[in-house]
Amino acid sequence: MRVFRQIVVVGVGAAITFSNAAQTASAQPPAQSLDSSASLNQLELGPNIRSTSNTASEPASEPEESIALNPPTSEAAPQGEANIAATEPTKPEQASKPQQAAPASPSNAPAQKAQSGTPATTVSQQPIPSGPNSVPVPNLPAPTPRGTPLESFPPVTPKGILETNPPASLEPNPNPLLFPTKPEDVRIEQTESITLQQAIDLARRNSQTLQIAEKQLEQSRSAVREQQAALFPDLTFQMNASRQVSASGQIGVQSRLRRNETLPANQQLPANSPEFDNFGSISLNNSLQLSYDLDIFGRRNANIRAAREQLRFRELDLERQAEQLRFDTAEAYYNLQNSDGQVAIRQASVRNAQQSLRDAEALERAGVGTRFAVLQAQANLANEQQQLSVARRDQRVAQRRLAELLNISQSANLTAADPVEQAGSWRLSLEESIVQAIKNRPELEQQLVQRDISKQQRRSIRAGGLPQVSVSGSYNFQGVTSDNPDPFSTRGWGSGYALQANLTWNIFDGGAVRSRIKQRDADIAIAETRFDQLRNQVRREVEQAYFGLESSFENIETSEAGVLQSREALRLARLRFQAGVGTQTDVIQAETDLTRAERNRLSAIVTYNLGLSSLQRAVSNLPSNNLSDAP
Repeated sequence: MRVFRQIVVVGVGAAITFSNAAQTASAQPPAQSLDSSASLNQLELGPNIRSTSNTASEPASEPEESIALNPPTSEAAPQGEANIAATEPTKPEQASKPQQAAPASPSNAPAQKAQSGTPATTVSQQPIPSGPNSVPVPNLPAPTPRGTPLESFPPVTPKGILETNPPASLEPNPNPLLFPTKPEDVRIEQTESITLQQAIDLARRNSQTLQIAEKQLEQSRSAVREQQAALFPDLTFQMNASRQVSASGQIGVQSRLRRNETLPANQQLPANSPEFDNFGSISLNNSLQLSYDLDIFGRRNANIRAAREQLRFRELDLERQAEQLRFDTAEAYYNLQNSDGQVAIRQASVRNAQQSLRDAEALERAGVGTRFAVLQAQANLANEQQQLSVARRDQRVAQRRLAELLNISQSANLTAADPVEQAGSWRLSLEESIVQAIKNRPELEQQLVQRDISKQQRRSIRAGGLPQVSVSGSYNFQGVTSDNPDPFSTRGWGSGYALQANLTWNIFDGGAVRSRIKQRDADIAIAETRFDQLRNQVRREVEQAYFGLESSFENIETSEAGVLQSREALRLARLRFQAGVGTQTDVIQAETDLTRAERNRLSAIVTYNLGLSSLQRAVSNLPSNNLSDAP
């Protein structure tokens, strides 16, 4: 009876295996392997996910399963058997450093490291044809290093002109006050796939933050020109034209009329006599005045220098915001890549759970499985489907976050076109990175500029408390005419001039000038203290990003070995379950371990890229390593 039971178990397992192989054979070329269980364990991250850690390449006669997740091709993968090779322990001199973080080429890549206490194994096998819902992953060599991390920065364009021509569907509305009023105005009609370089270009082109900073820079330029205007004298021309009929003259006319009525008839004047008319007068007064402040104590020059320093402060602030915008854009782009990868991982997990459910149901129908195993598989599938829904939600949120940062059209959406791979390497040591950051960070120079602004303001205030001397001259030209026909009435043209020198000295102001000077002294001390504080902060940011980059690089290599081990563990667990010597719990645990390993690998790559971007932001002003007048 026991022998019969073993025969039944073996037969059921073989039937399930041949059933899976038949499904695979219907979807893939027959020249490939017929084992579908391992292919379901492979993560399909789509055309945009690729790992470039330093993993060893097997000879051409025994090609191993590709770790790089590249775009699927139509070529049939060569066949081969799975080989398990123990990896050698990593030598101390091979420790991962940021300056060694470039992806290794296949010819000289070191063997993978194992982080567990037991002897580590590396699964080396051929790409196995996938099931109906998966695509074979070709075994492509890892890309060669890009040289330096500085190449991941946007290239320097002539005169700061952006050369990327985005499609019209991504252009925002030129009217910033336009707001949508209908659902059609915000409906997504087109999705564009862009690279990181294009995303940074669009952000620089469309960012409202940079637009505001540029307007503030224009204000500072105008403020400098306003202060420079004090170097020239003021020339003022004034002209007054008036016609006047005197009210007192009218009262005098009325008085003369009353007096005329009291005279005898032979002495009275006629009513139309000019003596009883109130004649008006027209006058034209022109004056030209020239005045100039001698500025014998340098108040004017101090104001000009303060305005220039304020202009420099605005330029540095624009540069700082441009650097921050580049980092924010890269962070949003990498987060979108991470969300895309999470969706792909969850989709693979759902396929694995579906396969486990089919195996459990097949064993139950054969009478060698239990209902409990089927319920476990169903619960695991429901949980994976829920996690997939959450991952898709995060993917949509990441897409809209990037669209908001780039300020694109309301009816467009974005997807990441770059593959998920190591963005580059860091060629500077920790000490060199700290020195470069202190030299390059615009925030540090802003504090020095703020100190100079306070010094010039203090000088201007001190000069304002001293005597002020100004000179002026004016020329006056006036003409007057009257309605009175009397040739001896007041009329004619005349001119004159005046020269004047003014001395103003506020001898006592209650200590207001001295108080303002003390305020500027406090501003100088604050700027110096903030410089010291910010210098320490810059060093901490560089060290934190440097150590994080070093750790992330090591995690990439570790996670690669974990993915291979988890795949092999899931393959063995599924075969044991199909043969009746394992449990459904073992399969579910192996699936969970594989999902966690795939997520760890994706997280390690994305975290490395974010760490490299953070280190580039901490150093800033790359690749020129110089503070520029414009970002």
